[in-house]
Amino acid sequence: MSRLVALDVARGVAVLGMIYMHFVGSKLASVLEGRAAALFFLLAGMAWALQMRRTNKPIKFIRRALMLAVFGAVLHYFVWPTEVLVPLALMMMLGVGLGRGKKGPRVIGVVFVLVLIATPLSQLRFGHFIATDWQDDGSHLADHAFGAVTLRALLLDGNYPLLPWLALPLLGMSAVLGAGLTPTRIRRCFWGALSVALITQLWEKSLGPATWIPTTLPFLLRIGSSAAALIAGLLWWESAGGLPKITQPLALLGRASLTHYILHIVAVFAPLRLLYPDEDWPVRTGLLAYFGYLLLALPLTLLWFRRFPRGPLESLWARA
Repeated sequence: MSRLVALDVARGVAVLGMIYMHFVGSKLASVLEGRAAALFFLLAGMAWALQMRRTNKPIKFIRRALMLAVFGAVLHYFVWPTEVLVPLALMMMLGVGLGRGKKGPRVIGVVFVLVLIATPLSQLRFGHFIATDWQDDGSHLADHAFGAVTLRALLLDGNYPLLPWLALPLLGMSAVLGAGLTPTRIRRCFWGALSVALITQLWEKSLGPATWIPTTLPFLLRIGSSAAALIAGLLWWESAGGLPKITQPLALLGRASLTHYILHIVAVFAPLRLLYPDEDWPVRTGLLAYFGYLLLALPLTLLWFRRFPRGPLESLWARA
């Protein structure tokens, strides 16, 4: 199967959005909140499904998930506590386990629906933990303690809990498995996702503000459908005649998304937090950090891919 450039471009868009939100936050673009993360989760599920079509060895996915969890745990405890790699590693193992076999697409569809149903029910039952788990400084108690609070952070009330964020990679896997990414299916996905995005936007306005923490169902549907519409639109564009060359830098950024995720945190974000422990730096400082990183990262990424097929950390991950 040839590489789908549209998915790399979508991942590059997610990289730009993620780094922007880390450095600038929602001070200038609250509309971006959650959308970059939703793109990553959807694309992760699609990537797992594409890999499952190439190989039927579950041990490969287990090793990769464990390596991702190690990356995430080291980053979490030694650099920055609010990150996404450990939840993604858990979801990778769950998603690949559910998607195996001929009944995999059907099982994934059923679990996807169950996750959506369980999300509001779990918040009704366990929502009171939000008040005790989240501290006044904006950190989760799991950043400082280990035990039941760690399980709650991973399952229910962290930044990326399995309920409901698992629904996004499952949706990505479902899009690839079964009938596959045919042109007709891509067009239907685009119009369907765009319709859901518009409906959930109106739903939010009528029911009041939806929240990331805890991740409410309207919030998840809005960011998930927006991400799905972008991915389907890019795939439609690619299948209709190919993406323009101007998107190549975005595609290369996307191919090195894991590298840029960790590199911008270790090289720029963490040092910036030493100067501003509360992450309250001025917008101007955040913008300078954002564009300064991109001015270095873009040409270095272009040079790297002239010699190597994968990004630096992507190569290490593949060797797992």
